[in-house]
Amino acid sequence: MMNYSRFRKASLAVLVSLAAFGFQTSADVSAAAVVMPEQNTVTAAQVPSPVVKNLKIGSVAVYDFGKIKIHAYQSKDPLGDETYVLENDKHLVLLESTAFKANNEEWQQYIKSLKKPVAGALMAYHPNDADEYGAKIYATETALKSWQKGGSIYALTENFNKGFGTEAVAGTLPTQAKLLQEGQHVKIGGILFHILPAGDAAYSIELPQINVVYRHMMGSHTHNILTSPAHIDAEIAAMQQYQKAGYALVLTGHNVPEGQDAVATKLTYLQTIKQLAAENKNKEDFVTAVKKSFPDYQGDNYLMMTADSLYAK
Repeated sequence: MMNYSRFRKASLAVLVSLAAFGFQTSADVSAAAVVMPEQNTVTAAQVPSPVVKNLKIGSVAVYDFGKIKIHAYQSKDPLGDETYVLENDKHLVLLESTAFKANNEEWQQYIKSLKKPVAGALMAYHPNDADEYGAKIYATETALKSWQKGGSIYALTENFNKGFGTEAVAGTLPTQAKLLQEGQHVKIGGILFHILPAGDAAYSIELPQINVVYRHMMGSHTHNILTSPAHIDAEIAAMQQYQKAGYALVLTGHNVPEGQDAVATKLTYLQTIKQLAAENKNKEDFVTAVKKSFPDYQGDNYLMMTADSLYAK
């Protein structure tokens, strides 16, 4: 198990680098062909019940939307990594990887068991050992830069190596990718993706055909890493937009898929965090107040990282 105290201190520099919140785009990228969006027909009430399969380390929950299936791998690693395979009648598309070699090896075996070609791999916040999946990697220019030396994902991976040991961590990051533009609609393997700006190191992804969105963190009962008041405001705005969009399901990198009830819960959490940060003058009082307001929340390490960032001297 990771020494979270050491990890939290090492990660503060990364959080500070993320605090300069603002959507980043590049006008000069070569990307897959732009396509027009397709209207979704799936509502939150129509989300299929998942079929769960236990693996040796983690488990997979399969959501069958008909033309598209979502295979959600719950790694059960110390970081709670969650990664995905999207499947249609002909192809597979991968979404994210995990931080640990054993999990990635197990996930690769599961992907092979589906017996369909992998059309591509969308990597954002969790690109660790992505080259080993043998698929073309897609990412925004901002994400790709974050994987390189001096970038935030690169720094986090270095911290993982220190906290868990290089023998356990999937520490190799891709050095190149097929570049996508934020705001772009692109089809990979016949599945439509809408690339959304996320305002930090990478990007979010909308699946218009099934009214689903992927983002890095949410979790209805998990603390978020929040790097600044502007970051909190941006997350509040994102939850309000998710409510307006009426997404049937929200996929995240550190939690099982959840629906609109979780969006409402997270919105209340973020609004409360904003209020508590304004009311408390030091991080000790802030942490105490947050734990009192959310006694059953997981991810105390994330809360401490938020406190370190919000109250950095």
